[in-house]
Amino acid sequence: MQLQELLDVGHWFDAFPGPPSQIYLVAVVGFTVWTLVSVYVYYFRRKIFAGNGALIGMATRLAPYAIAIGLIGLFLLAVRYAGIPYISVRFLLYATILAAIAYLGFLVYYLIRRYPTRLAEVRAAEMRRRYAPERKRGKRRR
Repeated sequence: MQLQELLDVGHWFDAFPGPPSQIYLVAVVGFTVWTLVSVYVYYFRRKIFAGNGALIGMATRLAPYAIAIGLIGLFLLAVRYAGIPYISVRFLLYATILAAIAYLGFLVYYLIRRYPTRLAEVRAAEMRRRYAPERKRGKRRR
């Protein structure tokens, strides 16, 4: 019965949805884990990806989006459990879940298509920096 209610598109836009079902507990756990892992990766990216500047840069650019998706999902779930009308529309939560799935798809795309070239660029820059002659400091003119 719960799956049938989930698939019934007419209930997605109810301004006053009924109480949340037990399926929403899975979403609460999922968004909580998503948010905590995203925050951990963002704040400890230099330890996690030590020595790999391309992954550090990727985490710097992309982790805030994952944190935002997780916080929006948790907010919408809290509103859903609080029963606040108009904001607890099921469609908003489903759109956030879809955004999380799209984000994961983009990560896979990035790691397959863009990451190898970015890694080569970062390693080439490190090699140039390592073997470049030291710059001589000019005398200051007074």
